[in-house]
Amino acid sequence: MNVLEARRARHLIIRLDRGEELPAALVRALDEAEARAGWIEGVGSLEQAEIALFDQASRAHAKTRVLDGPCDVAALSGSIAVQQGETSLRLSATLARESGVGLQLAAGELVWARVYGLELRVTVFDDLPLVRTFDERTGLMQLAAQSTTLPAIASEPARTAPPTPAAEPPRAAPPAAAPPAPEPPRMAPPTPAAEPPRAPPPVAEPPRAVPATSTMEPAAVPLPQRPVRRRQEEETYPEVGDSVTHFHFGECIVISSDGERIRLRQERDGRVREVSLTMLRVEPPTVDPATGKKQFRLTRKN
Repeated sequence: MNVLEARRARHLIIRLDRGEELPAALVRALDEAEARAGWIEGVGSLEQAEIALFDQASRAHAKTRVLDGPCDVAALSGSIAVQQGETSLRLSATLARESGVGLQLAAGELVWARVYGLELRVTVFDDLPLVRTFDERTGLMQLAAQSTTLPAIASEPARTAPPTPAAEPPRAAPPAAAPPAPEPPRMAPPTPAAEPPRAPPPVAEPPRAVPATSTMEPAAVPLPQRPVRRRQEEETYPEVGDSVTHFHFGECIVISSDGERIRLRQERDGRVREVSLTMLRVEPPTVDPATGKKQFRLTRKN
């Protein structure tokens, strides 16, 4: 069993018009909305459809069956993921149609369809990158989470471990060893003078100074790490009025921003688009010397 959790989601309402084809038209709409992972539900009507069933014995889909004629979509659901760098859909449908023997139902994986009218609700998971991988046990393409941040996070402790001066206290301990201190008392019995026993107290004072210096050194260890964290927090993101070049929408102007999502107005047709910065790579900006405005370039993160 695999359990994946998404903490940030948004909802899209998509309407496909008569003559559009599934899944091609839906993939185009999802790419424009930058929906790379999510769940689909829908209802409507189709002019023609092709469905297929998965044969567990042969571990492959059987030959598609064509429903040539009008049919209603009683239920439609599916998932969105990335497969080999492209948006991949898996749709399952229950279709109803009138025939010479009465009402008939057909269900299976929706391979292709021509839309008469279809309404869809898409729940997009912006913080859960999903990929579709081949499962050797079943022969199916199954969902899995792809995380590119875990290796980087795991490597950070290894990098910070060598600089830690944990080995310095053991080096300071041998010089301040306690065994030499008992030796003067052994020499005291043969000598009648009481002056040799008074010599050990000064010897004990240097060890007190040594731990004082060792305690000060660990306090200085975190200092080199703090500037590094501050530099990471000082990354620049597009703000209202900045210009951006989006990999799909082209030249745009930022009209609003909340730090995670921004709204863009396309310069070519004035359409407003909303995109998530978590799914994009924001390249360092350039400044237009004439206007003083910042120009960003937004590309796909994966």
